[in-house]
Amino acid sequence: MKYKKGESGNLKGRPKGIPNKVTDEARGIFVDVMEGEVQNIKDSLQLLREESTEKYLKALSSLFPYFMPKQSEANVTLIESNTEPSWFQDVIERTDQKDEFLTNDSAKDIL
Repeated sequence: MKYKKGESGNLKGRPKGIPNKVTDEARGIFVDVMEGEVQNIKDSLQLLREESTEKYLKALSSLFPYFMPKQSEANVTLIESNTEPSWFQDVIERTDQKDEFLTNDSAKDIL
């Protein structure tokens, strides 16, 4: 044996994200075959639908995972504070803005 167990002749290996050539070729062949079968699948589903609605729905629902993305559950936690922000009282206690607004003639027209 040329290499020790766990060693390879290609120290860098296949770059990350590059698919295996055999897998890529097999996927391409599968897609070609399935594209040729689309009408047959439609016809078979139609026959199944005419035979039994229950069987049709079961067959159709078994195909969904291959064409629809899986839903994942997301947990959202909302933490509400029962206390006012530290700046809140300062804004409420300010009187300069209140007085200025009330003495402004255009503001009186609005009210």
